Amino acid sequence: MELHGALVASPGMGHAVPILELGKHLLNHHGFDRVTVFLVTDDVSRSKSLIGKTLMEEDPKFVIRFIPLDVSGQDLSGSLLTKLAEMMRKALPEIKSSVMELEPRPRVFVVDLLGTEVLEVVKELGIMRKHVLVTTSAWFLAFTVYMASLDKQELYKQLSSIGALLIPGCSPVKFERAQDPRKYIRELAESQRIGDEVITADGVFVNTWHSLEQVTIGSFLDPENLGRVMRGVPVYPVGPLVRPAEPGLKHGVLDWLDLQPKESVVYVSFGSGGALTFEQTNELAYGLELTGHRFVWVVRPPAEDDPSASMFDKTKNETEPLDFLPNGFLDRTKDIGLVVRTWAPQEEILAHKSTGGFVTHCGWNSVLESIVNGVPMVAWPLYSEQKMNARMVSGELKIALQINVADGIVKKEVIAEMVKRVMDEEEGKEMRKNVKELKKTAEEALNMTHIPSAYFT
Repeated sequence: MELHGALVASPGMGHAVPILELGKHLLNHHGFDRVTVFLVTDDVSRSKSLIGKTLMEEDPKFVIRFIPLDVSGQDLSGSLLTKLAEMMRKALPEIKSSVMELEPRPRVFVVDLLGTEVLEVVKELGIMRKHVLVTTSAWFLAFTVYMASLDKQELYKQLSSIGALLIPGCSPVKFERAQDPRKYIRELAESQRIGDEVITADGVFVNTWHSLEQVTIGSFLDPENLGRVMRGVPVYPVGPLVRPAEPGLKHGVLDWLDLQPKESVVYVSFGSGGALTFEQTNELAYGLELTGHRFVWVVRPPAEDDPSASMFDKTKNETEPLDFLPNGFLDRTKDIGLVVRTWAPQEEILAHKSTGGFVTHCGWNSVLESIVNGVPMVAWPLYSEQKMNARMVSGELKIALQINVADGIVKKEVIAEMVKRVMDEEEGKEMRKNVKELKKTAEEALNMTHIPSAYFT
């Protein structure tokens, strides 16, 4: 009987890339005969361009389909979590009909953490095994399922009195200050719903590996800690699920990097969704100029009210003037810097020998890409779980310096200091050593399979 898997990713490259890489892994290492991947998106053409030509080539064993969403009349206010949850809710009928049409009927189903409402739909279709892929850290999974296990009174007490969530068997999730849960009713409701739905799956895959999150993974394996919260649902680390750099790719940024000395360039990007305000964009420009270091900066138009605005921005921006940058900035930095509109080949840039540091929003994809290429970071979180990721890479793993964003605008002097510490000083050398050691463990993890060989048979 043909082993066919159906995988669904919610909007955003941070969800699409790990789902696609997992699909390839199932084909290459777990005996699948066919994998069909559904990508939910509000912009099909943009999604196709970001995925790249190699994945869009026809392959009868690995099929990518898009589920387009019209969000023109949808309320996209609130946090990114509530936006994406609403989008996935709207996509449910199309996901159901698309999976029903597949021949042969899939025996295995996987959806990412923001699409857990789909699990009930595929149960109705009689699919034998249903799974969740956590596209971020095991620590975030711990946060989500443990929060759902608490009653409302206890959860509100922890958030409002101590400003932290004390998770059994792993690090607590701390906030900058005690929170008023009444301000986050929608977010907390969605998070608890997701946590409740995760434990209805037959298994959970996480985009991480043992050496990266040994303590947290250990807690999931411990029936006295998070194992109890999971109620017997197994958790498998399957990372790092990152797109490998494409050998021989031609791009102007890579040509420019070829001319620079080894580990001399700072790469600056806030992901496919991140946006800074006008004032912060200008401070960043002045900060980069102050460092005197070579840099590649992927620039997007400023957004004043929403740090995730670029995720839903339909403008292509490749030809728009960069008049939001400081006067004369491009001229003054033309010999040491390269400013790129909207998009650049991040995997290839991080893999390039000239890249020596990464100023990042700490989306989990970006964190893992930095690790697998041995590049230390300046952690600048913007939204969602990025603050957790930033704390992990700076506090626990010692492979980054974290910028304090709690005080509002990050000034140019602070930006310059952080970049110089990573690129020039002893602590930066120590971080580079640490991340190169983690890179080795990532390579080892890629060559192993963490799902039991007979699991899908």
